[in-house]
Parts: sequence; structure tokens; C-alpha cells
Amino acid sequence: MVSVTELNAGNSSRASHVWRVDDGQRSEIYRRSWWTTPEVSAFMLGLGQLFGVDPRDLHATESAYGFWRELGVWTVPQTYGLTEFRDAPALRVEYVSGDPNGRTFAEADTRLLGRQIAQVHQQAASFFGDVSGQRRQPLEQFYVRALETVRATAPRYAPQNWAGHWDTVERVFAAVPPPRQAAPMLLDWNESQFVWRGGQPYALVDVEASATAPPELDLTFWELLLPAGAPAQAFQAGYREVRPWPDLNPHRAACRLILLALESEGTRDAAQWLAQPAVLETA
Repeated sequence: MVSVTELNAGNSSRASHVWRVDDGQRSEIYRRSWWTTPEVSAFMLGLGQLFGVDPRDLHATESAYGFWRELGVWTVPQTYGLTEFRDAPALRVEYVSGDPNGRTFAEADTRLLGRQIAQVHQQAASFFGDVSGQRRQPLEQFYVRALETVRATAPRYAPQNWAGHWDTVERVFAAVPPPRQAAPMLLDWNESQFVWRGGQPYALVDVEASATAPPELDLTFWELLLPAGAPAQAFQAGYREVRPWPDLNPHRAACRLILLALESEGTRDAAQWLAQPAVLETA
């Protein structure tokens, strides 16, 4: 007898319906996008407009799983192709078990986490787009395209957060230097994208929002995810064990505005968002 458990189906904060399917011998995860148009949220619209990533494309999602698995930084589940499930295609993904209780990044060994992110950033690219490289754009055009995405998404979804700040937005993007390289990242890093074991992220199980982007964007995101003090300092120390720490100062404001427009880590008045402390030091 097959049993089906809905995990986060229809949750508007996630890209996909997710089910656990048990046939009595083994468990698998079935997943597919729950939304039908990119305009469903700032995140989905921006993800497609800036990076060419569409979580509705299950073949592309399967390729993203393969990409992260080949990197070898975390365990990444196998995929088993597409299947018809409840009148629509779904991607079959290996089920990975973990600790029953949720954790936060601040509770993890953030020095190890910093090393792992640095290992990901070692996969340097000369373009931005999706992680498979099927949708490539010239790296020197990143902030130009990013500003276009900010202009397209911000007034549509949270105009109150941007009112009175557009002169600042334009100045920030006019001043930011072009990035020198790109690397893989997730535009929606979150504890729930991992299966945890022993208090540490063990398996990366949600990769639909993968992109190739400047590492400064990724590190600016991590700066917003990590609390100030020991966790952030340990993260940076671990990163430096693998590769040099880049100077975030010229990029921080523009990268924060990109993340705010995509609502990657919530939504807030743009001036307040930019004024958050810089908890990760410069190079």
C-alpha cells in the first residue's frame, strides 16, 4: 500500500509542492512547482528575469540536483526522472533522513559552513545565469540587468518600501563596479533546504532557486542570515581557510537591493534594509 504525505504543498514561500511517497519498501520525494506564472511573487519573477531560472522546468531542476551533487560539498539526493502524479508531472527525488528537530545556521558549526561556501565559490564562472550554463549572460552586464530587475519587481510587489528611495537606488547601481567572477549560490538559502544530522547541514535537498552569480551577492546574503559576533566571525574564518575573502564594501549596497527586490530574506523599507550592520568584515 502506498502512503502519501504532503510536506509543504501550496506554501507560497516555497517554489514547489513536496510529497513524501512510501510504498512499504522505500520512500521517495515527489516535487513540482505549485505556481503557474512567474508573477506569483517578486522572488519567482526576479529569479527568471535576472537568472533565467524557472522552477516549473523539472528537467532543469533535475540538472541542478546533478550539478550540486557533482560539486561534492554536501550530500545531494539522487533523482529518478519524472513521473505522472496526481494528473501532472513530478520529479522523483531520493528521500534522505535526518534529525527530527529543526536547527538554525547560528547553531551550526559556522566555521565549517564558511569553508563549505568557499568550496562552492571555487567553482568560478565567467558568466551569470543558471547553474547548468544553459542560460548565460555576460558577467559585466550583471548589475545592469540587476537594476532592470529591481525596477521591474520592486514597484509591483512592495512599492511602499521603495517610495522616496529611487534616487538612492540609481546612485548605488551607478557606482557599483562590475563583478570579476561568478559562482554557484542559492537565492533562497534557508535552514529548511538542508537535511540536518548531528546539528549540522548534511544534505542539500532543495536546489530549485540555484543560480550562478557574483560571490559578493552570496556573501552579502549570508551576512543577512548570520547573527553578528561569533557565528559570523567563525564563518568568515572558515571561508578564508579555503580562499581569500572578497571586499564586499563596493558591492554590498547593490547586492542588498537585489535581495530586497527578490524578497529573498523578507521585505522592509529600503533605507532600513541598507542600514543594517555589516557583520562580515572587509577583505
